Amino acid sequence: MRLMLIEDEYLLNKAIKTYLNSKNFEVESYLDGLEAIDNLCNCFDLFIIDIDLPKITGIEILEHIREIYPNIPVIIISATIDMNMITKAYTKGCNDYLKKPFDIKELELKILAFTRNVSSEFELAQNLLYDKNTQIIKYNDEIISLTTHENKFLSLLTDNHKSTVKHEYIESAIWGIQTPHLRQLVNRLRNKIPLDIIQNRIGEGYILA
Repeated sequence: MRLMLIEDEYLLNKAIKTYLNSKNFEVESYLDGLEAIDNLCNCFDLFIIDIDLPKITGIEILEHIREIYPNIPVIIISATIDMNMITKAYTKGCNDYLKKPFDIKELELKILAFTRNVSSEFELAQNLLYDKNTQIIKYNDEIISLTTHENKFLSLLTDNHKSTVKHEYIESAIWGIQTPHLRQLVNRLRNKIPLDIIQNRIGEGYILA
């Protein structure tokens, strides 16, 4: 499971990352919220965000996350007791809140609670299953293997299966830059997959049918 941690307190950031890494979570951590925003498209399964950050607030980062990942879990960590701020975090789409100071084990338990509700297998259509962990699609039990880029692309679409994923987000997540290769990637995938499940929203991006 791939996590993004945004916490500007160095020792706490390091402690959380070290502990979660020891529990076999892959953690990409940031002290700077603006730097974290630049890396949001790196395909994450869960976000851990401190509200009280310099330069940009955790609430603002949450807004950016929800533009890209409408359905990915977000856990807010904060020392604030301001109910207006906490209410605003939930209104903007956070899934859970943990008040500082906290036991890192409690944070792990909250993450595991979300993990139990997340399956790596996604039903693209009837008899068409996609597993982003194994990077394969099964159609009527016939295995279709995916390249790394194809897997990243489908992972973005399934993580946001009710929303259009913008061209720039896809390109940033897969190649890190704007590129003309996205259309070629989509065409290759359409040739591999026996059902027409990838829709192009002209001028916007792609969405699962």
